[in-house]
Order: sequence, then C-alpha cells, then structure tokens
Amino acid sequence: LPSRIMNSAVKYDAANRVLTLNEDTYDLSSGRVFVVGGGKASGLMAAALEDIIRPENITAGVVNCKSGDYQTRRIKIVVAGHPIQDRSGVSGVREMLALKERYSINENDLVLCLISGGGSALMPYPVTAVSLADKQRITGLLLSSGVEITEINTVRKHLSRIKGGQLGRFY
Repeated sequence: LPSRIMNSAVKYDAANRVLTLNEDTYDLSSGRVFVVGGGKASGLMAAALEDIIRPENITAGVVNCKSGDYQTRRIKIVVAGHPIQDRSGVSGVREMLALKERYSINENDLVLCLISGGGSALMPYPVTAVSLADKQRITGLLLSSGVEITEINTVRKHLSRIKGGQLGRFY
C-alpha cells in the first residue's frame, strides 16, 4: 500500500522545514521541493506525499500514472500508456524535465522522484535515434516473446534518455 509505505518512510517537520526520508534528513529552509516520477502506484504516492508534507510545501510536480483517479493539488498527474508506452508518457516526461528551467531548480532545492512498478513503461523518453513508434514496436515484440520484465526494462534503459540514473543526473 503506497500510503502506508510513504507514511513510514517520509516525515516532515513543518516548524523547522526538515524532511526526513528513512534515515536521511534534508533542511528545506533555503530551498524548494519538486516531485517527478512514474509508475502504477506513483499517483497514490504523490497523494500520500502531499498529505504528509502538505501541498503548500511543494512548489510543483509531475508524475506519470496508468490512471488519473488521484486527488493532488500541486503534483500534476499525467495519464500514460502501460505496458506499451504512448505520447502522453513522453509529454509527461517533457513536463518533468521542463520544471528545471521553468523554476530555475538549483542545488538548494530538493527533487523527489517517485518510482513504482510500471515506471519504465510510463516514463518513455527515447534516445534521439529511436522514435516512440520504434520503442512501442520493440516493447510489443519483447512482451509477446515471453521475455522477463527485467530484461525488457534493460532494453528500455538503453533506449531512454532518462533511465539508468540519467533523470537524477539531469537535476
């Protein structure tokens, strides 16, 4: 249950503007909070995060989900395709990346990335030499061949501009 996991892992001290994620603490007194991510549970995770740290303490966010049935105020929910990637997923990732320039995100800010199962499909951002149609075709072939999901995700990682740690390095 994403809400239970988020409540056990995330604590926010509003008086001191300190965010604790498991054992790590972040002083937010001179920075802002942004949220990005994707996965089948990322909408529930985003809603839980807003409940924990309150929407007014989040500057902006975008997460790609399989459905849009989540009530969030600061984190935009983008409905995207799963297990086959779609244009909505690409648009959502573009919105996530645009936050950096739009808000001049810097080293004082904290970007939280909410990733859950399905994130690889829901966050497509193909390398320049590969089109979305190529990724869709490759994913369809891999799915129909009976290949394990870990192997599919390995292929997706190599065809992506944000997977394999690249999204974290971007921010």
